[in-house]
Amino acid sequence: KHLTAMALSSTLVAFLAASEVQDSWNYHPCRARCRPTALHMARKKAVPSEPAYWIDEMDNVAINDDGNNRRIKFTIRGNPKVLVRHRTARGFMYNPSKASQDLFRDCLLEALPQEYHPIIIDSGDSDSDEPTVMFPEHEFLKLSLTFRMKRPNNHFIGSKPGSGRLKPNAPQKYYNNRSGDVDNLCKFVMDSLNQVLYADDRQVVCLNAIKVLDSDGDCKGSTDVEISVLNDEDENNIM
Repeated sequence: KHLTAMALSSTLVAFLAASEVQDSWNYHPCRARCRPTALHMARKKAVPSEPAYWIDEMDNVAINDDGNNRRIKFTIRGNPKVLVRHRTARGFMYNPSKASQDLFRDCLLEALPQEYHPIIIDSGDSDSDEPTVMFPEHEFLKLSLTFRMKRPNNHFIGSKPGSGRLKPNAPQKYYNNRSGDVDNLCKFVMDSLNQVLYADDRQVVCLNAIKVLDSDGDCKGSTDVEISVLNDEDENNIM
């Protein structure tokens, strides 16, 4: 029994010594590369991330509700995203862009006056319950989109983004990078606004879109959207 107690005591001492060595390795101030501790990882995760989309206080939703000249114009802040193709996993199809589209819609609904929110009337048949929207299904629409893309860090002095820190030789307006094709940027917005502002994006028969670099403030990107009912003047300008 005495020998067994001594063996257990030696094992405990060895374990405690190894623990002290491990702790000193993790927290040693002179080591250039220490293992990340649980406390360090927790602090790193606690840093709040920037929202994908938001609306500034100065951004107002402009609405003209005058008969056939009805239109709406608004800006959603945040780097524009493309619509990712639907994917299949374990026999189920899903939309990889759903979370981003929900955030985009939530930003719009937060700024949109309550009287223009989509209204769902319960008819008892869930398959036929479609929301009443600002632009009903029988109207044909013109959609104008301006995508202001977030600038990469190397466009700024010292690679530190901020207002007034753009390099003199940074691209001024256009930049051929991998920020996404303009047609897929359009698909993201058009699909996001289904049953929010219009019944279906098939109503859009005229589309104007441009992709430029953001040069406003911190240059974090934004999407300018304008939707209007297509009128005779629009048709004459197109044709």
